[in-house]
Amino acid sequence: MKNFKMDKKKKIIALIVVFFIAVVIGLIIAFFAGKGQRSHVVFKGDSSKVNLKQDREDTYSIGVSTSIADNHPYSHDDEAAAVLKKLVYEPLINIDGNYKITYCNAKSITFNKEGREAVVKLNTDKTYSDGEKVKASNVAQSYRWFRSQDNSYKDLLTRISSVKVTDDETLVFTFNTVDSRNITIFNIPIIYQSLKENDYPLGTGKYVIDSVKAYDNITLKPGKNGNCSYKTVTIKTADFSDKTRLIKSQDYDMFLFNKDEHGDAIKKNKAYDIYEYGKETGWFLKLNIKNKDTKNAIGKLVEGEEFFKKTSAEGIYSDGMTNAYVKPNYYSYLDSGNFDETKSLTIGHDYSAIAKNIYKALAKKLKEEGVKTTEKDYGTEEVPKGFNDDITVAYGAYQDMMGGTDAQKFFKENNGMDAEDFYDCFEKFFANENNIVPISKDTVWVAFLAGRDNKEIIE
Repeated sequence: MKNFKMDKKKKIIALIVVFFIAVVIGLIIAFFAGKGQRSHVVFKGDSSKVNLKQDREDTYSIGVSTSIADNHPYSHDDEAAAVLKKLVYEPLINIDGNYKITYCNAKSITFNKEGREAVVKLNTDKTYSDGEKVKASNVAQSYRWFRSQDNSYKDLLTRISSVKVTDDETLVFTFNTVDSRNITIFNIPIIYQSLKENDYPLGTGKYVIDSVKAYDNITLKPGKNGNCSYKTVTIKTADFSDKTRLIKSQDYDMFLFNKDEHGDAIKKNKAYDIYEYGKETGWFLKLNIKNKDTKNAIGKLVEGEEFFKKTSAEGIYSDGMTNAYVKPNYYSYLDSGNFDETKSLTIGHDYSAIAKNIYKALAKKLKEEGVKTTEKDYGTEEVPKGFNDDITVAYGAYQDMMGGTDAQKFFKENNGMDAEDFYDCFEKFFANENNIVPISKDTVWVAFLAGRDNKEIIE
């Protein structure tokens, strides 16, 4: 059983994370897609309120909150790197905001040996910006470079035991550990080192890096891999301290913002569309119950917007385990249940208002079902390791909730799984095991200048 830390410091940090941890922000930017799914639009702006000069019309400008630290921006898992991964350095796979996986430089990825191996077949129609074809040897070289450098992907890539080239279009990845996060190893940039010493590495995207000015901006120009919407793309560190100027200047076509600090002002300005995106982190119920009917019945009690709205002032309702927008999801796979063999349950929670609200709302629903509840309020203390509560109200990412053998069981049941089916299989697995119940997800908010062509960024 996981030892969930629920001290005050963690909750404060969790709130700050929404807007300041670059890793998560970068992933959210890379996620912008998801046709046919639940709408992310919070507010629609008026394009007639946008007034740009000609040179600005030809430039797509992205404001980021983190500094562009060096001449290797693709090696940082932050906002700027996420844009580069979309426009310049495409990965083997793309994972969008609805947790839909699509192939980029890979044609297929198959997980074998119960999750300890993945066979990658490359899309050999792909070329780098200089016309060189994507081959297993240069993809392996890209992974060697990232594994040998001190960069943001270093910890993730320690999961790799070896990367072997078997022919021009096939690589075999072997992992040190069976882990659900291994799928993200295939979502890092693929870079191709030019023979010219002063050139930036090339990618398979439509754009190439023209220049990098440390702590200021990155400039992209069109490459040779398709038609580009803009003559120039700039990624620049924005000044978020002057809210009025940031909004009125229309210097940026896109930027993340703090909903509480900037939301009303951006809506009042009317020149921006506002989108809300869900994250991995949020509130869950961790179930320490053997009876499957009871577990399913608990899941059904907290399903839906109504329970979320009664308990949470932040975030968004999540009917998926991995993400709020994934379809199909945990609840669409969850079977009905009953409390025929359960008459009492203990519920543990920490000091936070949301955790207490979830407890009270759940206890009320259980009472209506004839189930008596006993409250375990841990206050500001950590939930003890090896606790015996039937239900724990827990905050974190779904991976944090998983037991030690969950990943092994998942990969064993889905041996031979194709990467495109990964998250669908995961949602089914969670609904079948049903030891974790999703309630909500944290969110980030993004402003897009109304009427601008955003397709290269969000599709």
